[in-house]
Amino acid sequence: MARLLRPTSYNLTPSSFVLHPTPYYLRPTNYKLRTAKGQVKMFETVGVLVVFFFLLISGSVFYFGAQKSSLQKEKVKASEQQALQVVLKALYLPELDCSFLKAQRENCIDKLKLRHVAALMRNESVFSNYYPEFGYATIRVQELYPAGESVDVYVRKAEEYSSILVTQSPILLYDPVRETYGFGVIEVAAYV
Repeated sequence: MARLLRPTSYNLTPSSFVLHPTPYYLRPTNYKLRTAKGQVKMFETVGVLVVFFFLLISGSVFYFGAQKSSLQKEKVKASEQQALQVVLKALYLPELDCSFLKAQRENCIDKLKLRHVAALMRNESVFSNYYPEFGYATIRVQELYPAGESVDVYVRKAEEYSSILVTQSPILLYDPVRETYGFGVIEVAAYV
């Protein structure tokens, strides 16, 4: 097979083209060898790309798994803090505190006020005013000594929740009629 080449001069007449034999790099035997080398290089490139993407995907799976675990831990921590805030709000609720001549006792609940607040909470309009403070929670005051009385102050259960965080805190219960103290527990169950 012959090939036409342009001469070095710019005379473009048909007689100026010279026939040369086929160059060595286009001969059939050498062409097959060249094609095989190209296929090997292409296969190497594809192999490197497959390994690269495999490492990229496995690293991404590991990273996002670690992030998911970290986010779940943060969610649990935030839920526990929210439950603790509900406990503190319930402990220092001004409607229940023991106050004597403008002096307030720590962790003390007046039993008479407790009964009246529990009765008021049965009214939906009053109950809805406490929802922004307590959210989905159950607040129960239980007297342990001298009697075993239990009063549900606030009850609003969530329809769907993943867990219940229950916190108990010791309190004094003051009976203003008898002017005596008792010991009890305020239990706050927060639905998360």
